[in-house]
Amino acid sequence: MNRTMQTEIAAKLFTHMAAKSTDLAPEEMYQPTEAYIDPAQAAREREALFRKLPLIVCHASELPQPHDFVTADLVGVPVLIVRQPDGSIRAFTNVCRHRGSRLVTAERGNARLFVCPFHAWTYEGNGALRNIAYPDGFCGVDRQERGLIALPVEQRHGLVWVVPTPGAAIDVAAHLGAAFDAELAGWKIDNAAYERSQSFELPINWKLVMDGFMEDYHLTVLHKSTIGPYMLPNIHEYSAFRSHSRLVAARASMNKLAGQDPKSVDLLPSAIFIYSVFPGTILVWQADHFELWTILPHATDPRRATATARLLAPTADTVEAERALWDKNWKILMDTVQEEDWAAARDIQESIGGGGQSHFVFGRNEPALQHFHREVARATAA
Repeated sequence: MNRTMQTEIAAKLFTHMAAKSTDLAPEEMYQPTEAYIDPAQAAREREALFRKLPLIVCHASELPQPHDFVTADLVGVPVLIVRQPDGSIRAFTNVCRHRGSRLVTAERGNARLFVCPFHAWTYEGNGALRNIAYPDGFCGVDRQERGLIALPVEQRHGLVWVVPTPGAAIDVAAHLGAAFDAELAGWKIDNAAYERSQSFELPINWKLVMDGFMEDYHLTVLHKSTIGPYMLPNIHEYSAFRSHSRLVAARASMNKLAGQDPKSVDLLPSAIFIYSVFPGTILVWQADHFELWTILPHATDPRRATATARLLAPTADTVEAERALWDKNWKILMDTVQEEDWAAARDIQESIGGGGQSHFVFGRNEPALQHFHREVARATAA
């Protein structure tokens, strides 16, 4: 993060600390709870957000060598990402062109050829159909026409982005917008290194998972016995970048910085930077590492979602050197999210399904929540 931006955010947080205030939206927002359970709304979200926009699949360091691959499921679209011998990245639907079987079942690995487990049709890393078992049965098949179906893919800011629609365009810089693109570049995420990840199938609408990251109002209440004591209550800086946003929450250690010159203070160890990358990614700077969360709706059920958490060490050298630290951080993260955040979200999902209330109230001190849901509504309005 550049010095100018760090100074601006530090000055704003110091002002809030002195006044016991925070960044506020102009007014409260009333969000219909139907948006979390309505199948028609879920279908609109899948089409408008998760079929047309660039989605982050992984960090580029997960594919360090030629022929490395990563697989993912993007809201019902099986995806295969492969590092090419020239260093570029290609993406395909992870589907055999013979009978539609899932081609690669492993989450990650290294392979020069991909052999379908159903009938052994074999594909090269560039998607070309290399071999058909018992070729006499397929004399009329044009092998050049039956290669893997390519998907639009781009590597930017150390992240691999895919649009899970064949033939669609991809322009990550345009999707981010100039200001947000520049801010992400300032973090040098491309220098970070993949350390570990874990995926979770949740009985929760995907937006409820997103909601938990986009307000600091709950930190000292829901997490009062875990991370709450290390945070300042309800003090944040908020900025919107088109559909995306930044929420900076203040750690309790920021009390020691109050009174210092914002132009020279090192803010980063005492703040949590939470970026919402529209539609379903949360990027978090946690003082010494990044968390990367990809949150996706279920392919058919609005009351289910998949969340994948990745820990990104700041450099490749620290992946092994700081293993004990990553183990500690990961345990704290998993315990807090699973036992507190998602437990609360499950209760909310059940209360919605039972008709507990018709609208949520997003307060003025929850501006990132308001912005996110307005952007979802805008994008799905058509």
